[in-house]
Amino acid sequence: MRSDVFPIAVKLEGRRCVVVGNGEEAERRAKALVAAGAAVSVVSTLPTAETERLAGAGALILLRRPFEESDLAGVWLAVYTDPDAGQARRIGELASAERVFFCAVDQPEGSSYSHMALAKAGPMTVAVSSNGRIPALARKLREELDRVFAEAGLHEFAEALARLRDSTAPTERRSVLNAAVGGIRFEGRLVLRRSDNDA
Repeated sequence: MRSDVFPIAVKLEGRRCVVVGNGEEAERRAKALVAAGAAVSVVSTLPTAETERLAGAGALILLRRPFEESDLAGVWLAVYTDPDAGQARRIGELASAERVFFCAVDQPEGSSYSHMALAKAGPMTVAVSSNGRIPALARKLREELDRVFAEAGLHEFAEALARLRDSTAPTERRSVLNAAVGGIRFEGRLVLRRSDNDA
């Protein structure tokens, strides 16, 4: 079966990324990149107080001005968070020419990647994607996964398995770890409630 996307987990530690846009959405995307260890620049004419605080603390670089073509130089990944379709298209074309992965939030047509909703528990990360078409659904499924993981104590379980792997001889890891996860299963069902207006 053909897929519109090829999911990967990108390591951004120390790599330059740029977020272009204003307000809380730009702040949220910048904070996520900072948390991934990226070297983040935010290009914004209206940054939030939190973005300014992070810049003051040295967590990111804040450029208080409109986007310039040179902002993509040497960048691995770029995010545009404002709703201006014309600007999204312009930045997307420039990013494509520079071979920079680009995402215009809620505008998947001109994007070369889309953000995935991430449910995390210790060393485990589960990603949910709608290829940028239904972010509300991806976000809701991520929230449900977060709840299920917390109720099960997955964080602690995964950390214990990681320690077990580290203390097990390489020749025995497959059999030992397969036995350790053999009893894992989901119970229950996913409930989808639609409104009367849905087809």
